[in-house]
Parts: sequence; C-alpha cells; structure tokens
Amino acid sequence: MSSDYDILIAGAGPAGSAAPYDLAKAGKRVLLLDRRTFPRPKACACGLTRKTLKALRYSVDPVVERVCNEIVLQRAQDGLTVADKQKEVRIRSRTPICAMAVRERFDDFCLQQTLAAGAELRKIENLTALRELPTHIELDIADETLRAPVLIGADGSNGQTRRLAEARFQGPGSRAQNTATVPPQERALDPGPSTLEPVWYTRGFALEALIPYSSLPQPLPAGDAPHDLVFDFSPIPGGYGWLFPKGDHINIGVGAFAPTDTDTQLKSVTRALLADYTHKKLGIALPKEVTGQHLGMGGHAYIPRGRILLAGDAAGLVDPLTGEGIHSAIVSGQAAAAAILSNPLETAVEYRKNLAELQQTLAFSHRAAQAFYHEPARGFRAMRLPFLRSLILKTYADGIPHIRLLTALGKLV
Repeated sequence: MSSDYDILIAGAGPAGSAAPYDLAKAGKRVLLLDRRTFPRPKACACGLTRKTLKALRYSVDPVVERVCNEIVLQRAQDGLTVADKQKEVRIRSRTPICAMAVRERFDDFCLQQTLAAGAELRKIENLTALRELPTHIELDIADETLRAPVLIGADGSNGQTRRLAEARFQGPGSRAQNTATVPPQERALDPGPSTLEPVWYTRGFALEALIPYSSLPQPLPAGDAPHDLVFDFSPIPGGYGWLFPKGDHINIGVGAFAPTDTDTQLKSVTRALLADYTHKKLGIALPKEVTGQHLGMGGHAYIPRGRILLAGDAAGLVDPLTGEGIHSAIVSGQAAAAAILSNPLETAVEYRKNLAELQQTLAFSHRAAQAFYHEPARGFRAMRLPFLRSLILKTYADGIPHIRLLTALGKLV
C-alpha cells in the first residue's frame, strides 16, 4: 500500500507545526507524522521570548499563563554551588521579556492551528525505513509506504529521521534500516550515547519538575520570590538551574548546555542534583515526577542536502548559550516551508540560504557559551554595565543581529 503527498513531516512539535502551517496555507498536501497523541507531556521550561511570539503566525494568548518583565541572573561565590543574592543581576524591561506557557498545551495549540490550516496528522509507531530516490522520498511505516518529493525531519533530538538520513551515507545504494536503539523521546533520564549521529551534532541535557505554589514555604529559603524568572549559574558548571513561574506552579530544572566534546558534563545532570537544587531553592523535597530531555545542538554547522530537511532540535538548532529551542524550531520550520515553496527543484540549497542568519547567530552563541561558561564571573561583570545589559536583554528577547553585540563588546577591550 502506498500514499503520495506534496510534503512529509516527521514530528508535530513547534518545528513540525510551523512548516506545515505555511505549506497548507499555500495549498500543499502535507502529512504530519508523530508517535504521540496530542496533547502529550513534554519536558520544557517553555519561556516564549518576544522574538518567538513575533515569529509565530498567530497569537498564542489562550495558552499564556504569565508574562515576565524581569530576568534574575544569579551565580555563586567561587567554589560554592549556592547563588549569592548580593551578586545577582536583575534585568528589567518596560515590555514583557518572556511569556510563560506549559509546553504540553503550547504544542497542542500550535498543532490545532496547523490542522485547521489544512495539514493532515497521523499517529505512527515507527519509521522503519527511509529511501531517497532521484525524484522523491519513500518512508516505510508498518505495512505502508509514504512518498513525497521532500521530507522535513522535525522529530527532535531523539528522533529517527536524522539517524536514518545519516545511514544513507554508509554505503552506495544501501537501504537505510532503523536498526539503532532509539532512547525514549520525552522521559529519558539517561543521556546515554547516540548512534549514527553526524559529526556536527552535539547534545545538551536537562531535568525538570513542577512544583505547585501551594506547596511552597514562605519565604523561600534562598531569598527568591515565587514569581521570579531565575537563571542560576550556581548548581552546575557548563549550565544553569532555573525557576520559571507559571499560572499555578513553578517549573524548576537543571541543565548542561555548554559545547563540549565529552558526555561527562551531561551525566552530571542527575536526579540527585535536581533534588538538591529544589531543596536549596524551594525548601521542599523533589516530587516523584521528574522529566528530562536531550537538546539538539551544533546546528550552526548543519548543511542541508538532498530531499531531507532537518529542523529544530533534529537539526541541532538549540541555542547553546541559553538553552532556548522553540524560537529556532519555529524559524527553521518556516524556513524549510519557504524553501519548498520558492525553489522546489533545489530545496536544500534554498533552505541553506534561509537558515543562514539563524546559523550565524547560533555560531556566535556557540563561541559565547564556551567563553561564558568557562568564566561566568566575567560575564556578570559585563552585565553590570547598563548599555551592555540592555543590549544583552534585547539580543535574548528580540534576537537583534549578533554583530551589534560583538561591536559593543569590542568597545570594552
């Protein structure tokens, strides 16, 4: 049995919903494939920056639970793992910096907008084989073969399309079979080794828990306010802890994001670390329900090729400095759709052009992450300068061209 479409998309998260929204609006027959039934749990702090809200084709006000006009940046004294309140930096804005949502609801809302635009969705168990032919892509799912000129791989850091795409290059004319063991997508607590990964692809790893406001002591033991939006660089080298305030709960987590050649840093993100951090910051025990996820990075070096376009985490487009991935997912999904619509014969070439600005920003973030996480105290000293603090805020919230930030930093030398 076989089915033909204009575009196949693996994964129905932010990247997988952004691309088909534009394609379906343009009259294309688009099929979305996902292993989960929506709404589905998804580990993610889900802070929507101004640039993310601007990139979306529609308002997401129905799922926004809180807006934050201030970011609190914290670090510890040398050798300690508890933030020093005397050294924290508060960055305020007259307009909201971040809108807070719950990822499960956000993803489902975006997916519903995409389905309303005319895209189709199908729940599948696995992609069992992928073949790239001169004129089209073939995907085997169970007893059916799906065909389309282009496949967009938007199935996240643990998805199959990147691995299957890489397997194409193991030998001329070989049929890429899904023989790799793929870790669970949303609830994996073990950042174990990946297989069949491209050399440019790296990973971050994060764990999080949800704490109801009603369970918090008053005041909080570390001096934070319940509704503070906190980035705390104390608990782990090469990453940070966070407090993201939602409607009725706090999303608390720890993650490792700094570019690294080993997985030692990722393995330091443990349940024990999150339990200790939760106790220090919120004064309560860690709940049983803890979720974790890998974050796809290294995408500044990703080169689209052939008829498979990777987007979002699948393309390694998470920002290694901040850990932010939703903005890149949306922008890359839209870039893939634009490439298909504008140049159907050379979609990979066009997609690479469309990704250039985002990849330049991520390349800058890659270098900045290496420098900042190596010596956070230096970064904090810079952020105490008003003009630089304002520019850093705008870079994070609005995505201003990184060259302006480089120019400003150059004036400090």
